[in-house]
Amino acid sequence: MRYPGKIAFSKYSTNQVILKVVTPEEAMKNKIKAALGRKDIRDFFDIEFLLRQGVALSCKKSELVALKNISKGFKDRDYKVALGSLLEAEVRKYYVRNKFSYLLSKIEKAAV
Repeated sequence: MRYPGKIAFSKYSTNQVILKVVTPEEAMKNKIKAALGRKDIRDFFDIEFLLRQGVALSCKKSELVALKNISKGFKDRDYKVALGSLLEAEVRKYYVRNKFSYLLSKIEKAAV
């Protein structure tokens, strides 16, 4: 598969680098596969992030059901520690309070 090249800029340097990147749609497919395999809360965060960027959930209904079941199994500690340790305070508070409600609503709509 050919990946499009993107130029990476930095405000700290005049160097520019061309990176090979996957499309957002391919990133979503990869994240869904990772989430189903690893069952890691960080993969679910990435899926929700991609959804918020307008990338569609593209998977089988059985995979949607599995994603939903796995995400509902995360405990408060998972949100506070495993995910929370990576997030800024305000975002951490959002996820501790709301968990993956946005993701679950998108799964519900896609599973119909």
